Amino acid sequence: MLKKALASAFVICSIASYQAFAEDGTIGHLFKDKPAVKVYVKDVSNESGSTNITAEAFKSILEESLANRKAMTFRIVSDPAESDIRISAVIKKFQYLKKGPFKPSIGIQTTLLDAAATMTENYAEMAVGFIVTDTKNDKVLWKADVDDYIKKLMTAECSTVLMCDKIARGFIWQCFGKANRREGRGRFLI
Repeated sequence: MLKKALASAFVICSIASYQAFAEDGTIGHLFKDKPAVKVYVKDVSNESGSTNITAEAFKSILEESLANRKAMTFRIVSDPAESDIRISAVIKKFQYLKKGPFKPSIGIQTTLLDAAATMTENYAEMAVGFIVTDTKNDKVLWKADVDDYIKKLMTAECSTVLMCDKIARGFIWQCFGKANRREGRGRFLI
């Protein structure tokens, strides 16, 4: 009887601790004792079909965003053997529209405001799949898609830079951010 009770307690505690990690979704705590996390941005590819964006431009902005992060220090390395983690990214979607999509909502006032904005604002949307891998053991630490949009007056060229920056910062926040300040969206795979 005692063995069954202890086994049940162990299972419940294991499930509770797994759920805490799964809800968290961040891996920043793995590197909290490191003065600098060495990052190698391995592969960035563009599968979006859009000619407005290039994999090289996104990689450059991602590396710049990592290097400029204040809450956690990242050092970009050119040799994968020197790195602590590798980051791969696939641009899955990128679109720029001169007029944003009209999305009717329940309230008449909100619908009218959205209709007016649709006529005067441009729209850009982007989705990128990220994989963060531990270089030492080749284990996937984090994997998720990050997507977002911007509605404002902007040119197609400007939208590319703005969206790349927003997605890169969103990825860093979702992957390495503090657990108590975000909802878990990424998959914590340790």
